[in-house]
Amino acid sequence: MSASSQPEPRSMKWESSGELAQRDLSELVTRLLDVESSNNSDELTRLSSKYDGES
Repeated sequence: MSASSQPEPRSMKWESSGELAQRDLSELVTRLLDVESSNNSDELTRLSSKYDGES
């Protein structure tokens, strides 16, 4: 994969609360799920679902 196809963390949108924007958080979790162990994947899924209900 080329470096240009992967966004730099600095280019992610951060909310005034210090949290990642929902879209960037979802993208990050999706990428991490592809490479993490099943134990970590379960925790990532749990954490991401915590924010899915908030708006």
